[in-house]
Amino acid sequence: MFIRSICLVCALSSTARSAGDAAALLSRSVDAFRANEPKQKHWNWQTVETRELVDRSGKTAQRFPSVTSEAVLGSDGRRCNAVVGWGDGRKPYLADASPDQRCQAMNAIAPPFPPLGVLLNRRGRVLEKANGAIVIAVEPDKSRLKDPDFDIRCGASIRATVKLDAAIFFPLHIEGEVLESGCDTVFKAVNQYETMTRAPMSSSFRKGSTFRVEWSLQKDRTGDPGKSFWIAASQHYSQPWDNQNRVLYYWGRQVAVTREGHRLVKDVNTTAQEFFVGSELIFR
Repeated sequence: MFIRSICLVCALSSTARSAGDAAALLSRSVDAFRANEPKQKHWNWQTVETRELVDRSGKTAQRFPSVTSEAVLGSDGRRCNAVVGWGDGRKPYLADASPDQRCQAMNAIAPPFPPLGVLLNRRGRVLEKANGAIVIAVEPDKSRLKDPDFDIRCGASIRATVKLDAAIFFPLHIEGEVLESGCDTVFKAVNQYETMTRAPMSSSFRKGSTFRVEWSLQKDRTGDPGKSFWIAASQHYSQPWDNQNRVLYYWGRQVAVTREGHRLVKDVNTTAQEFFVGSELIFR
């Protein structure tokens, strides 16, 4: 009995150390993630997104027009993503406008998944430290589901596996599933291609969604680490679909849904190029 009690204390102590280590490591990853953002001014990129509705067996029920966007540099030195092409040939909104106008048009369309929210979640434990990487399991935190900050409450709704670079703590890979309601959002659709006004819409990135995001380091050609930039090179999302929805809304456009399906699948691939430099890195 005494031996078992000692073993139990050891196990609890080990778990506590793992949780403490994970919280400290995730905190450092938040710093690394934020420090990476200003470096985007040295890079531009192009992103291609595809979407399809699939049935319960995973078979495609309907494909939607792909969308190609590029990083536009605003007068404030920050970049935004603006549409440069639709797969069905539709002319992009404000295609000939100034960078600031194109950025303003896209500011109303926020990405559904906030990586920073997962990194801000402190309910984690270290799974592995090997091969230059640290793997951390993150669990939902129900105490933060009502936080006024969307990133925090959405991150608190997610069970995820986070892989960090062991040297600089930047996230290399995050994958997981939304288990709680903190990612639920209702928004007024900004229709940039149609004149009709739609009722408030709900984001499809909600409870039951799964995702995978992978980052890759874009190295400055001159070897300057201050210009090297981590970019989300590959993203995959699988989201529950409500067959009562007859319209899919994305990038300021609504597309008719003509088939029934079980899940909405989205894949995102990014090509990066250093600003004013001829090098190009392509990820698939």
